[in-house]
Amino acid sequence: MKKLGVLLLAAAIGLGFGSEAAIPNAVAADSVTTILPINLAKGGTVTASGENGEHQSRLKAFDQFVFSKWLTFTSPAWLQYEFATAKIVNAYSITSAEDAPDRDPKNWVVKGSNDGMVWTVLDMRTNQSFAGRHQTNTYSFVNSTPYNYIKFDQFVNQYENGGLLQLAEIKLFGDETQTFQSIKPTVTASGENAPTDVKGNLVDGTSTTKWLTYNNTAWLQFDFGEAVTIDGYALTSAKTTNNSPDADPKSWVLQGSNDLASWTTLDTKTNENFRLRHQRKHYLLENNTTAYRYYKLNNIQNHSGWTVQLSEVEFSRTNDLWHAVNPAIEIQNLAGFTPFETALPNAEQEILAIVRKVNELLYLSPADAPLEVKKILVKIEDSGPVASMGGDSELKTLTFNSQHLAGVAANPNQSLRDEIIGILYHELGHAYQYGNFDVEALTDSLRFSAGYHDRYSVAQGGSWHTYGTANFIRWIEDTKHRGFIRKLNEVSLNTYGLTEAQIFAWKESQFQIITGIPVSTLWTQYQQSLAPSL
Repeated sequence: MKKLGVLLLAAAIGLGFGSEAAIPNAVAADSVTTILPINLAKGGTVTASGENGEHQSRLKAFDQFVFSKWLTFTSPAWLQYEFATAKIVNAYSITSAEDAPDRDPKNWVVKGSNDGMVWTVLDMRTNQSFAGRHQTNTYSFVNSTPYNYIKFDQFVNQYENGGLLQLAEIKLFGDETQTFQSIKPTVTASGENAPTDVKGNLVDGTSTTKWLTYNNTAWLQFDFGEAVTIDGYALTSAKTTNNSPDADPKSWVLQGSNDLASWTTLDTKTNENFRLRHQRKHYLLENNTTAYRYYKLNNIQNHSGWTVQLSEVEFSRTNDLWHAVNPAIEIQNLAGFTPFETALPNAEQEILAIVRKVNELLYLSPADAPLEVKKILVKIEDSGPVASMGGDSELKTLTFNSQHLAGVAANPNQSLRDEIIGILYHELGHAYQYGNFDVEALTDSLRFSAGYHDRYSVAQGGSWHTYGTANFIRWIEDTKHRGFIRKLNEVSLNTYGLTEAQIFAWKESQFQIITGIPVSTLWTQYQQSLAPSL
């Protein structure tokens, strides 16, 4: 019997980044419904009593980008938002800026109007404070009247001295919501290696476990308990004692059914190769619009030998939580490097699929992300670094160096597609990450987690902060503390005025704060898990 769990995020609107809210893990065939409040403050007109040029203008208060801010030099100040059409607002959130806590709002009045002249007081706050930088405070009030204008009036700073006032973001909420479902399907299989390598491991959310059957041909069936539409799926290779790919799936057929009798073929794959262990390969279903209750990976054949194995099977449902992340993707192949298009024939949708997975690795929910990226421009140029990411919430620009890609394409021992996807995990991590613990190590841990770096080629040696930090982070996630990457992405330190020693001590402390284990102990255990240096 299917159970239904409901997580109503609207009850704590704008939970914001760093919240302790948990989305429950569904058991087999259970469904979890997540309701996300819709931020109404998009596409309107913003006016204010003052601002600091374009870079800290009134528009920054509503740009869905926590790393920007609105700053005005005098207070009391006011900030007004005009909707295109009248909206019912009964809650809002304010996020503090990155520095100067004395500039945080302390008192304010929220008003509504339909003509910009006659105002109704909706909410009044005094003696408010923010626990930290980029801290989101949420407020609600009773209102059922739609208004064309919402105004934050009589803003004063913490000192009430008439001086500078600033904030990073304001979001406005009403009764409009988005609903998403997370379903963990029931799995049946042609066989399994009980009690360790069982079918349930395929949907347990980690590639450190696996399903294995002693046969060179197998099938797997997934029951979602209700008809669901998918636009893609992903398979992750499993670990073997000798890191051999022999037991990896080489070919299969994906089918859908609503009665277990009539099956529709949705995808067929042949000659697939997983070059690394724990490698996650995603596959698009470009034209599927039919919902099926049952999905089956049929006629799974290995490369050689008498076993078939996988660590994870994922389905991208069109109403799942991560489809709330939906930036526009544009490709500009300025270098005319056609192998890129061959490696990623449907690049826009492939990149979007990775964007959603990156967000899942970094955040528990899209509501926790401190920014909403509207567009990602991917450029292939014939100069510059291997890859780079820049921009703000309006536009992120990811640049590939075609010369690097050409070198990979010319090497018979490398896969251009795998290299592009690996770079995407890393660079898209930069587009969405929050924390500043170690921005490069954190994003490269995503590439390790997705299996686009070889975790087993990392040798012993060095120290946690100078050698192999990314794989060390991945190892803690897999073996010591599930959710470690998300927690590490939550932490941020304002380094202004701090010494290198103070910054280093802060970084060291985060390991024990999150895991309860000193970093020195973790590093020693990690080193013991690695191959000895040659």
